[in-house]
Amino acid sequence: MRNQQLASATATIKAKATAGIPRIGNVALTDKTLYLNVAIKGQGGTVDIIDVNTKREVGITNLDGNKLNSGRDYVIDGVRVLVDSASKADIKTSTWVPANGTNLDPAFLNAEFRLKQEGNVLIDMPITDLSGEGDIHNLFRAISTSPLLRSNLEFEMEIEYPKGVPVDNVTAHNVRFEFRATQAKL
Repeated sequence: MRNQQLASATATIKAKATAGIPRIGNVALTDKTLYLNVAIKGQGGTVDIIDVNTKREVGITNLDGNKLNSGRDYVIDGVRVLVDSASKADIKTSTWVPANGTNLDPAFLNAEFRLKQEGNVLIDMPITDLSGEGDIHNLFRAISTSPLLRSNLEFEMEIEYPKGVPVDNVTAHNVRFEFRATQAKL
């Protein structure tokens, strides 16, 4: 399965290189998991979960703002959502477990997640597609289109909640988005 994903990632990078992405030497491929922890307490409507002010901090996110470093493109092949097992107020001390219908706020469970870049929607799916029970190491939702998140271009991540249904505002609710990807260093 992973060989297929790497072949797909390589083919995507090669195809994009001929469509305007500069090629400098060989493409170096590295497995990478991009992650972003988000406190969702009280959220409702459509919420951007990353922006230019997002700062890389180990344990919170390995993304620095909403642009990737120059020459480091990512081909995403899987996404998952994890939840804080203890609903702690401090997101830095969260213990991440598989998200399922019993440990997620109903508003979040019924929300939709989107990843966009340059006006293109790269990923658009309900949170229920990104969560599930089972072995924490095998819970990534495969992304068959292998979207390319390109460097030096702003991207957006947003959660759209059902109209008029916010997340509980009393209890802390923390979630973690993880994106299994192949980093292509040009």
